[in-house]
Amino acid sequence: MKKLEEIPRLPDTELEIMKVIWNEEKTLSTSEIKEKLEERRSWNISALQTLLNRLIDRGFLDSYKEGKNRFYIVKVDENSYLALENRLFLNKVNNNSLTKLVASLYDSRAISEDDLDELAAYIRQKTGGED
Repeated sequence: MKKLEEIPRLPDTELEIMKVIWNEEKTLSTSEIKEKLEERRSWNISALQTLLNRLIDRGFLDSYKEGKNRFYIVKVDENSYLALENRLFLNKVNNNSLTKLVASLYDSRAISEDDLDELAAYIRQKTGGED
């Protein structure tokens, strides 16, 4: 797997494709990916193939052909990509302040008291505190 600093950011459409692939947690064919994507909206097969090739070029996927089908293998796992996106977002929007991010989410009612309690329990668990 790639190191965090080597992972490029993805345009929304390519990220949408990767989410489908990550969610399935298995090697998928082009037609299987298309079928999953079409649960939300219609996809043109040639456009999908172009985007899958871009994902290969960016180092997110590898592929192999078996019979008439092309299958795709994940080279960048979802957690690595999310770590990159989250770090960039935290830096860009909240000056690397997790406290500012949580306060903003709470003040805008995007998270609840229960969410804060869950976060506090997570922090206690990770730092060895009592729960």
